This record gives sequence, C-alpha cells and structure tokens, in this order.
Amino acid sequence: MAEAATEPANSPPAGQPSDEYTVDEYTVDEYTVDELAARTGLTVRTVRFYASEGLLPPPERRGRVAFYDGRHRMRLDLIRTLQEHGYTLSAIQRVLARLSADASPAEYAVQGAVLAPWLPDATEEFDRAALERRIGRRITDEQEDFLIRVAALERLPDGRFRASPALLGHAIDLLALPVPHSVLEESASIIRTHAAAVADGLTDLFAKAIWGPYQRGALDHEQVVAILERMRPLALQGLVGSFARAADEAARRRLER
Repeated sequence: MAEAATEPANSPPAGQPSDEYTVDEYTVDEYTVDELAARTGLTVRTVRFYASEGLLPPPERRGRVAFYDGRHRMRLDLIRTLQEHGYTLSAIQRVLARLSADASPAEYAVQGAVLAPWLPDATEEFDRAALERRIGRRITDEQEDFLIRVAALERLPDGRFRASPALLGHAIDLLALPVPHSVLEESASIIRTHAAAVADGLTDLFAKAIWGPYQRGALDHEQVVAILERMRPLALQGLVGSFARAADEAARRRLER
C-alpha cells in the first residue's frame, strides 16, 4: 500500500549518496502523483514538469489515475540532489540517459557518488535582498560584479543569484582586504586554471582505474562508492599539502634571487 501523502517527506539529505538509494521502499511502493511529491519533498507541479521534460518514465495508468513506483522516486531524488548541487536540467538529462529504466538502487547510488560535490556545501538561490541579508550588509554593483567574476556568485536568467554559502563567505572576506580587485581576480584566475588541470587529470585517472573496471564488472557498486568516499578527502588533503609545499618553495626561490 502507498503511504499517505500527508506524512512528511522521508528524503535523505543532500551530500549522502552512498545511503540514499538503499532503502527497500524504493522497490516496493507505488504512489499517486500527490504521494510521490510528498515523498520526494517536491510539489506536484514540479513532478509533472520533470515528467513533461522526459526526465521520468511514463507512469502506469489505471483508468484515470497514474501510479508511480520506486524507479520514479529514485530518479526524482537524484534530480533534486543534482539540482541542489548546481547541475542544469540539460546536464541532469545526460546523467539520466545513462541509467536504464530498470536501473537498481545500487546503480543510482553509484551515479550519486560520482556526481556528488567534493565539498558537501549545496548551493542556494537568493534575490538581491536575501543576498545582502546573507552577507550582512548592502553591496554595490561593482562588488556584485566582482563576486561574479571570481565565480563566488552566479546571476540567473530571472535576476536572482546562486551561490555556495562557503565560497561566497570567502569571497566577501576578500572584499574586506586592502587589495585591488584586479589582483584578487587575477589570483582567482590562476587558482581556477591550475585547479581545472588537476581535476581533469584526476578525472582521467578515475575513468581508467575505477570507472572502466566498474563497467567491465571487475568492481561492484559498493566498491566504487566506498572508493569515492575515501578518495575525495585524501585527494583534497593531498592537494592542500602539495600547494603549501609548493608555495614555501616558491617563496624560498624568490628570496634566493
């Protein structure tokens, strides 16, 4: 029996992909659209919008009533999580295209683990007033443009903004420094360029050493999820440590010259 739509949604928090798709109810329940919306923490309108965009397989119809099941719920949970992490609908469509209609909870767990952010800091959306309340003061148009140029803030087509609260906080701290914005922007550009090179290299390595064996059946779902959960903090620690040593060496070379 489907559970009542009036019960609170039981969706797991974002940033926990390894546990998100292992609950038995994903494979046994069926829902009306109202019950599915309640279970996933979405509105009925949003569920229907995703269905109209082809992000959900067609429901089973009995007379005039459409019934959804665990497959739809897993898809909606993945969609919601990816949107919270800043993925666009077109990117989410490409992710879902890799999943078969009868994909298991374990396969969803792997996709969630692969696409989860390295830092569990979901993005938030603000209008200008909410943004200034978050920052704690008014900002000028010039400061807004600076935040956008250093990738701490994204201006959305409807005039609202999207940002990672942690990254936004760091950028606001930079604004308080007596350093020209041009210097801060150049610093951010250098960091982004080299970070992108590191990310590309690690992604290529992951594809060869982990994703390839997983697709060939040499690694199972649980092993991939466990590897990712362990690798990410180790890689971040290694990156920070390597940068610290490189910065020390650069300072010594500069003094020696």
